[in-house]
Amino acid sequence: MSSSHTKSQRKCPSCGANLYVRKDVAHSDEGPGRVDVMLVCRDESCSEPARHLRTEHPQPA
Repeated sequence: MSSSHTKSQRKCPSCGANLYVRKDVAHSDEGPGRVDVMLVCRDESCSEPARHLRTEHPQPA
């Protein structure tokens, strides 16, 4: 699984720190892979460091 991080303008509702958008790419041999889009807090001591935003199912080319 690979991940990429992108800065976001959103703020964490728990601690107010900036959030990053993280995309985790999961590959599967049986079928199409998926991309889990997460909001990740910059503050590692935050009570809610990551929130699942959505899951994308990219279509094969």
